[in-house]
Amino acid sequence: MEQMIDIPQLAGDIEARGLLQNLCVTALKKPRGHYAVLAGGRRLEALQLLAAEGRIDKDMEVSCKVLEGDDATLSEASLAENFQRVNMTPTDECRAFQHFIGEGCDLDAVAKRFGVTRRFVEGRLRLAGLADPVFEALAEGRITLDMAKAYATTGDQAKQTRVFEQYGNYSYTTPDQVRRAIAGDALKATDPIAQLVGEDAYVAAGGTIERELFSENGDRWSDPEIAQGLAAAIMEAEAKRLGEEQGLAWVRPVASAHIYNATDGLYRVNLPKQPMSEAEEARADAIQTRMDEIGDELDSGELDDEAGSALEAEYDKLEDEWNELQRRPTILPDDLKGQIGTFLTLASDGKMVLETTYFSETPMRDPGDEHRRPRRSRRVASR
Repeated sequence: MEQMIDIPQLAGDIEARGLLQNLCVTALKKPRGHYAVLAGGRRLEALQLLAAEGRIDKDMEVSCKVLEGDDATLSEASLAENFQRVNMTPTDECRAFQHFIGEGCDLDAVAKRFGVTRRFVEGRLRLAGLADPVFEALAEGRITLDMAKAYATTGDQAKQTRVFEQYGNYSYTTPDQVRRAIAGDALKATDPIAQLVGEDAYVAAGGTIERELFSENGDRWSDPEIAQGLAAAIMEAEAKRLGEEQGLAWVRPVASAHIYNATDGLYRVNLPKQPMSEAEEARADAIQTRMDEIGDELDSGELDDEAGSALEAEYDKLEDEWNELQRRPTILPDDLKGQIGTFLTLASDGKMVLETTYFSETPMRDPGDEHRRPRRSRRVASR
């Protein structure tokens, strides 16, 4: 296939190896016996250069494929032939696809004509909608295809132009930098807030969506304040319902999976734990006694390495069991409910989660039970 090389170089190649690919032509109505070249114009220029310089016979026969049909069919053949050349640029593809869309073809028909996917056609049509300075930079090779795709993550040509003026003249600019500048504070469709609100409710409230054609990371919601307002209303209503249902003093919604920044000025309440059964208490005491014995043996320094390692392994196993016994479920006493509250958070999948950690707005006497913790032995550094 014909590479993107200059005419003299192409002429030299034809002189050395002959014409490897025929021209595509169609008969002209006037003058009769003449033909117009639909595909292979550069090859024809190279042949004319060779003939003018006497490097080939001016009457040399050239292989041609004659195409017939109406203007639309011939135009399609020319574009399709060019599409199959390795040197057809993304901007050439944009113009080709735009031509057939303008002729009344739908996306699927264009994709079928050129042997590409519907998504590929959509992507090139999105590039065709680039602001003029960005499209020209792509056509002239001043920016890469990946960079052009970054600008095309929004259909707002004014925003594309502003970002291009800011970043377009710097060779060290990356597509990610352009995407971040384009996105601003827009939400991805995969954001927890977007998943909570739902696309239908967002669009119904006047929100707009930029469809992402160049990655699988999700479309962008261009009006984050609308989504945030809807999410706040949903979470506030659910927080009020849960607070009333559980008799809590308050439940505060936080549109995040974390509450670190929401607890300033509050006091954490350590609730009492479910008491152990008699059997559990007896087992905890036995574990404590054995761990103390092991600690004394290890501290004696009279053990060889094998015996010391065995006792350390036993100690670790007992400690794990003791800690498991201490992980008791908490009890929320009825007389405390009216004095404390908690938070309604938002998980990464957009689901609301009621926290089980409780806080008070004023200091409270700790209602939690205190448990004796086991004495951790001083390990002998070397034996």
